[in-house]
Amino acid sequence: MTPLDEYEMAGVTGTGLAFVMDDFSMRWAPTSYIELTGATPHPDAQAAGWRRGDARYYGLSITNGGVAGTDWYGNGCSGNAAFGNEALACPLGTNNNYGITSLASIYDPYVMRAYQYSGHDYTGQYRDDPSGANQMPTVMELIGPSNTDYWRWAFWGELEIDRNNNASHEGACNNSASGCSAGASFLQSQTIIHGKPTTRAGDPAILRLMRTTGQGAGADTFGITYQSALSGDFRFSVRQTADSPDRLHTVPDFDDNEGMYFKDVDAFLPLGVLHYQTINFDAVRDGSGNATGDFVIELTRIPNTPEIYNHFYCGDINNSGDCAMTNGILDNPNEATRGYVHWGDFTGVNTATGAGLPAADSVNNGIYFVGGNVGNEQVTNIGISRIEGMRIHHLKITTLGAAP
Repeated sequence: MTPLDEYEMAGVTGTGLAFVMDDFSMRWAPTSYIELTGATPHPDAQAAGWRRGDARYYGLSITNGGVAGTDWYGNGCSGNAAFGNEALACPLGTNNNYGITSLASIYDPYVMRAYQYSGHDYTGQYRDDPSGANQMPTVMELIGPSNTDYWRWAFWGELEIDRNNNASHEGACNNSASGCSAGASFLQSQTIIHGKPTTRAGDPAILRLMRTTGQGAGADTFGITYQSALSGDFRFSVRQTADSPDRLHTVPDFDDNEGMYFKDVDAFLPLGVLHYQTINFDAVRDGSGNATGDFVIELTRIPNTPEIYNHFYCGDINNSGDCAMTNGILDNPNEATRGYVHWGDFTGVNTATGAGLPAADSVNNGIYFVGGNVGNEQVTNIGISRIEGMRIHHLKITTLGAAP
């Protein structure tokens, strides 16, 4: 290899930067956390029973998806295959192999690039010219792989209630525990996902950044679109072992089997559409135009133009208006704007008769709970579920308690 001078570099073109990740892991210390700090409620709200809440999320990890593993508090955590996905028993990867072998292989890497996509802007105009009057906006994007090895994503959380009137120092005992006095009120939990950042069909996660055109002339701003994709198994649990500390800011030791499980999850959620709908951020302001401390997260409203509706629903990019329907159902819906979430595998299930649904004590499919006495846990399966055709026209979230 030889170095290139500036003249030679001027003629170099490419499609972006590719990132290959072999033997990848990310591990926080089990006491490292991010915190959402609550505010003291208004006196009228306090009189109605509202109390301040503070949330912390500890020990975030992305590690190898193998069966054996460890927990945050101690070692071992062998799990029990009788309660479903054994990899959900422990939050961390195997003792000597934390890394994910192919988080992004050389043939299917993460790609970061600046790119120009044809599409409608907020006025309904179709932009498909790289340099002319209908010039396409430039988008900076990060595209994930379409397939990866299985990984485990895990963290443990702590929700503290009424810090104003309870102890909140390191190691305060739980007010709900027998013999605790002058303690704190809190609930600790763990979350484990064993899966991939792709759908089962191979749709990747995609983050795009751009200058928006959806707010009108003179009001353009920074915008984001995000295509969320996830498949795998999920567990949420709160029970701790008999020897767990059960103290504020102290690493718990969770039961290996108890909890709520979601088996065979497959989720696809597109948030935003190029180039007429993006996620924007803004400050909440008072009557004088001063920021109050609260903020707004908004998925902007779909503009009310026929061309955009044609594209949003059926992907019609030629403005022909031929979004044909049969018995009230689109013949060719735009799958890129239609999200879904499946909880459980529907393969082999007759949705008309219910034949093939999981048994009441099945851990092989669907949503189920594991509870009861340790060593004699019981399984309750509540079935499988799915949401189809999620299209978000407009979503606006405004915080109310972030002000000083």
